[in-house]
Amino acid sequence: MSSSRYAELIERIARLCDEVIEKNIDPFVVDVKESLRRLREGLSEMDEKTLVMNMAALLKIIYVIALQQEDVKKRASRLYLDPFLMEVRLMGLDRERLAESFLKAFRPVAENEQATLGCMRLAYGYWASLREYSLPGGGEAPEAGTLDTLAEILPMEEADLEREMEKLLSEIGRGMIDYYDFVGKEGEDRKVFRALVLSFLMMRGLVGVVQDPLKNRVWIFRSSPKNIGKHSVALPI
Repeated sequence: MSSSRYAELIERIARLCDEVIEKNIDPFVVDVKESLRRLREGLSEMDEKTLVMNMAALLKIIYVIALQQEDVKKRASRLYLDPFLMEVRLMGLDRERLAESFLKAFRPVAENEQATLGCMRLAYGYWASLREYSLPGGGEAPEAGTLDTLAEILPMEEADLEREMEKLLSEIGRGMIDYYDFVGKEGEDRKVFRALVLSFLMMRGLVGVVQDPLKNRVWIFRSSPKNIGKHSVALPI
């Protein structure tokens, strides 16, 4: 590995660690074992400047490891909660505070074994109705643009959706494609629509996803259901 490429690798690892430290996000997004392996690759060819960068990145990884340890401790402490103490706290709340706490913690979920047009229509009807109400502590109403895109796809017949899926699948071809370039191919107005149709292809196992947190890149590729493991991936658009 050339010294310039090795320096870029160190900078990517350091930036990822900085994001975890400064933005208080999940410290386990940093793959410590892989990061250390990559840092070890260029040890034999380092000059003095690169050595300083390497040590700085290593110190940040150590800090991230400490954050991971602290996160594990916090998660372990939440595994047990004395039912008696919980009952005492609940009984001490008046109805207004109890209702307020419920509204802050309430996260409505549209769930099914597989997202279908039917369950998406139900979810859309619920969220669209929230525009008519203003609940204290209930958060902001959903963005109009997102609901408008849902309103476009939900009335579609299954056959129409199948055609859209076939069209997107043919655009992917046989190689790896950048996810964000693909969903934004037809402009901002069609980005959410293409992402929704693409999600159906992913659920069927016809499209796979590869993420690289060090490079902050996401790729998609054509696949078959038998070659895709079941896991959930959140991709902001």
